[in-house]
Amino acid sequence: MPFKTIIVSHPAPKIVKITLNRPERLNAINQTLLIELTSTLQSHQNAHVILLEGAGDRAFCAGEDLKETLAPKTGSAEELRVAFNHLQSITRLTSSSSAIVVAAVQGYAVGGGAEIAFAADFIIAGPGAKFKFPEVTLGHAVTGGISLRLSHMVGLLRAKELLIRGQFVGAQEALALGLVNEVAEDPKARAEQLALELTTLPRASASSLKVSLERAVFPNMDVVLHEEVNAASYCFAQTDAADAFRDFADRKRGHQPVRDINTAVRIAVEKYPNKVFLRCQGQDITFQDFDRSVAALAGGLRGLGVQAGERVLVMMRNSVEMVHTWMASNRLGAIWVPINTDWRSLTLQHAVSAAEATMAVVDHEFVDLIQTTNEFAAQQLWIRGSGNDQDLSKLYTQQAPLEEPFPVTASATSAFLYTSGTTGKSKPCILSHEYFILQAKALIQACTLHPDDVLYCPFPLFHADATALTVMPAILLGATAALAPRFTATRFWSEIRETRATVYDFMGATLALIYKQPPSPQDRDHRVRLAWGVPIPAFAEDYERRFGHPLHTLYGSVEASIPIVQHGSLLPRGSCGTLRPGYQLRIADADDEPLPPNTPGQLLLRSENPNAFFGGYYNDPAGTAQAQANLWLHTGDIAKVDRAGNVYFLGRVKDLIRRRGENINAAEVEAEFLLHPDVEVAAAFAIPSDLGPGTEDDLKVVVQLRGSGGGGGGKTDEETLWQWSRQHMGRQRVPAVVEIVSDMKRTPTGKVEKRSLSVDGGKRFTDRPARL
Repeated sequence: MPFKTIIVSHPAPKIVKITLNRPERLNAINQTLLIELTSTLQSHQNAHVILLEGAGDRAFCAGEDLKETLAPKTGSAEELRVAFNHLQSITRLTSSSSAIVVAAVQGYAVGGGAEIAFAADFIIAGPGAKFKFPEVTLGHAVTGGISLRLSHMVGLLRAKELLIRGQFVGAQEALALGLVNEVAEDPKARAEQLALELTTLPRASASSLKVSLERAVFPNMDVVLHEEVNAASYCFAQTDAADAFRDFADRKRGHQPVRDINTAVRIAVEKYPNKVFLRCQGQDITFQDFDRSVAALAGGLRGLGVQAGERVLVMMRNSVEMVHTWMASNRLGAIWVPINTDWRSLTLQHAVSAAEATMAVVDHEFVDLIQTTNEFAAQQLWIRGSGNDQDLSKLYTQQAPLEEPFPVTASATSAFLYTSGTTGKSKPCILSHEYFILQAKALIQACTLHPDDVLYCPFPLFHADATALTVMPAILLGATAALAPRFTATRFWSEIRETRATVYDFMGATLALIYKQPPSPQDRDHRVRLAWGVPIPAFAEDYERRFGHPLHTLYGSVEASIPIVQHGSLLPRGSCGTLRPGYQLRIADADDEPLPPNTPGQLLLRSENPNAFFGGYYNDPAGTAQAQANLWLHTGDIAKVDRAGNVYFLGRVKDLIRRRGENINAAEVEAEFLLHPDVEVAAAFAIPSDLGPGTEDDLKVVVQLRGSGGGGGGKTDEETLWQWSRQHMGRQRVPAVVEIVSDMKRTPTGKVEKRSLSVDGGKRFTDRPARL
């Protein structure tokens, strides 16, 4: 016999008793109960008295079942709106029917359950009854007309307090407020007794009076119900609702929010053992298989004597084994230190020395480079692909697997990631376990990522995009992280198709390289639903039309994580989003004093979470103190904020050029040059003015043209570009020097290393008026 979520009985003639029958879930509303309750109420509209109660003694109805969506088939907004309409039908069928409705409230009446109860004509509460409207605290909205009913029952101010703050109201307080008619030791028995008394009244007289009172007090109920559905639909589309529901469900299950990577991995393996976690170089690795490999490698590292707090340096290209080294290090409580595979000479020496690592794991191609640093003895160097006794593969089999991770706190260090070093020396940033968790959650919220997504990242694992914003979201969601060995514009869309990616991330430079590729009939042959990255270029709208998906943006850095994100699809041109809850922002002058809206200045940040930002630069107290001066994180970025709170990233402090009494932003000059059809990459920077040393800066732009060797088909030269800039750009941004080069040194994330560009070279122009 099938289980019934609604039980109908007849305790006496003229009485229909409707029992919500999910006592093990506090009679919470799922889709089945919702549909059956609506249908049952419709079937008994002509009853003399309807008695409503919940099965068991713990609850009348605990509102929506947060473990079961009300839109189980498609999860769409349309299906959810149908559910909202069902909820409202319950209110209509209870408050506006000709039957007199009595609600017996024992235990909890929460959210939608409280709305059902308060739509009844008589409410009998048990001494332990508790009423609550948690919708706002869950990022949701009420849907049963209670926004109108409650203000008439308890007054406007008290109604606002109950609905907005979401606090419990006990039985005696509810009686004093006029929310219930009686408090009885046995509310079900008393409700049944009252129902019997009501059946002795003339039915037509009682019913007509009830309907008249409802219409007199609530003449606009249908309008309110319609507005509530719109509000609920809007609220459910916001990321706050998903986060609040998830946190609430965790608390109900006795779970604390996940705050360290080891716990996140364990939960993912338990929940999604056979789902594909990593897709890399033709391999599909499930969560369970990944965990086994991590346990094996962690056992091998432990056998080498790696202990909690020690550092494991890694110089590898993207691979499944590289992700193993991160999670295996963390399983030991050790710190993972991946370094840039492009570094050489003094840059590499500085990075390796700064890490003070216990051992190193490197790809075979980097062995000679690491050995030149003289930081590791032969037995400290393990090599992927060497084939000798120090081959990394041997570490997976030398010791027993380590299944149980070292217990770490949220603030324990997971990894060092280095700053990009495009304009100065790279510094190792101390990043906690929770830092990675918080960044991943921020991206999940901003882009509404879900478990079915395949998150494609063409950037290296020594960068936050691949680690915090690809691997970690996949772990938290049970999604797939698709990692490419490196970014290549010509292979980009082929890899998107091969990995079946649904989401990818970009840098401004890489997006320009993709956009500059010749149009193809396959431009829309993919499964991508969105891409995210920084910055959004001037050609964004054309890019979106051409490739058939939207671009989302945000603001972040290794030090600051992601404090600013795009909310929704509408964003003012040039903005990178608005500040996330839990963060503070200041646009400041040189003395850290706040500047008015729409005024450029340095972006300063604070966070309520102590692990939201980096923990400082390793072994660099002076640099750390400077970055965190005056209790603000100094990002080193120039930004402005409009009066609506939209943030506009304008460039790096070091990329500001002082010219003719005005500040010029290098990033803006570069973006404008990219609009030229022959320009593939542009880099703008300051050079000494021809007016003499110490006077001001002049502006130089170095350009790489489309096509091999930077030739541009011989049609474009420095003179052509300069004349074009005079026609299309403001006078202050027209460069004094233009140089065309065949190639520019770039980081693995596509940024130009400006320190490698020369002040000399190129062709100098002038548009100054002649002096009299």
